[in-house]
Amino acid sequence: MQEKKLLRSIYVFLAILLCMAFSVSIVIYPAISLSVPSYIMVYLAAPFFLWLSYTRDREFFRELMIIVTVFSCLNILAQLHVWMYDVSLDPSLTLTDRGDIERTLLRPTLFGQSIYLFAGVLTYLYLKYYARREHIRYLYIGLRIIVLLGFVEVILFQLTGENGDLLSNRTFNNKPGSGSLFQTITLSGLRLQRLKSLTGEPSMFAFSVIPFWILCIPLKRYLDFMLLGIALILTFSTSAYLGIIIFVLGAALVDQGLRKILFWIVPAGAVALLILYLVSPAIQKVIHSVFIDKFTGSNESGSERSGHFLNQYTFWKEHLSLPGKLLGLGWGYVRSTDFFSTLLVNNGLLGLVGFTVFYFRHGFIRLKDTLFGKYYLIALFAVFLIMMGSVPEFAYLSLWVFLSIPYWIEREEAQQD
Repeated sequence: MQEKKLLRSIYVFLAILLCMAFSVSIVIYPAISLSVPSYIMVYLAAPFFLWLSYTRDREFFRELMIIVTVFSCLNILAQLHVWMYDVSLDPSLTLTDRGDIERTLLRPTLFGQSIYLFAGVLTYLYLKYYARREHIRYLYIGLRIIVLLGFVEVILFQLTGENGDLLSNRTFNNKPGSGSLFQTITLSGLRLQRLKSLTGEPSMFAFSVIPFWILCIPLKRYLDFMLLGIALILTFSTSAYLGIIIFVLGAALVDQGLRKILFWIVPAGAVALLILYLVSPAIQKVIHSVFIDKFTGSNESGSERSGHFLNQYTFWKEHLSLPGKLLGLGWGYVRSTDFFSTLLVNNGLLGLVGFTVFYFRHGFIRLKDTLFGKYYLIALFAVFLIMMGSVPEFAYLSLWVFLSIPYWIEREEAQQD
């Protein structure tokens, strides 16, 4: 009886956490950016889950200790490299905190960014070891919440001409609006607010939603597929459209039933888009803004992203010794607009390769539901490309929720045997 009550409490906790996991621009204390309700829940629950694991099978405890040990060793070695080689920071780097640039050893962001990272790691482990397939229901409740709030902000902007996001209160460095960016786009004279909801900005909304939108197909959640799809389009984000393209290409490869539909829809859609591009200045502007100018670096966003990447890569290539290229400076030192160069400078080649191996191993968990496994692999590629190219949001719980999902499915399949 006591065991059932305990498991029931865990079930309810994880359900609430999943409902809140996608909302990151609301904080309890605006002066403290870490006081996101879901982050607070994760850390308050940590002693309980550690005690529970230590007194039972210890698998959760053991994996957490492995992650902590590997992470600590990499960063201790990186700090030793910084000290022994007297590394100095280059002003061109996209530092997480530009204060006291002369300080290279044990910068405060090493510890601050680690707190954000382990909020995600703990969420991943909670769900990996204790979530059940039934929790997918609550995951999509959380997604519906941010999608509906996103629709509301877009509608409110059309009615009032003001920022439709009335809930976000998170700030960074005490700068108003820095925790949730207000961005618009103009189509044929009609000014629209780009949908972001409670995720901070449109590209981060895409990063949070894309994998679960893709998984709607094998989970047969067609209403959610439609709602999330409309929301992704309204972000006018390159990341969202890149994710959609990867989904279409991947589905055409792995799903024979959907391939027949896409065989007609994709060419027809491409022709329609080409015609609209040729005859509509508004569509031309969107395509140039979202794709052409961004990839060529012609607009401000594309130029900024390519500039940050080149600066960080150049520093890693030309200013770091061989040990530095392998180990980096230390976690949290820089935070660029892409995760590739962020990892490269922070934790070197070892960190980049280590994260990539950890990430993609989730695509090779053997599941009896082979269709789900195929779509999960598509979603993995989509999120990885978005993350490495434009949204380095390692602290977003959506990433860690997504990585844990195969274990929910695997656990249920094992129980059915």
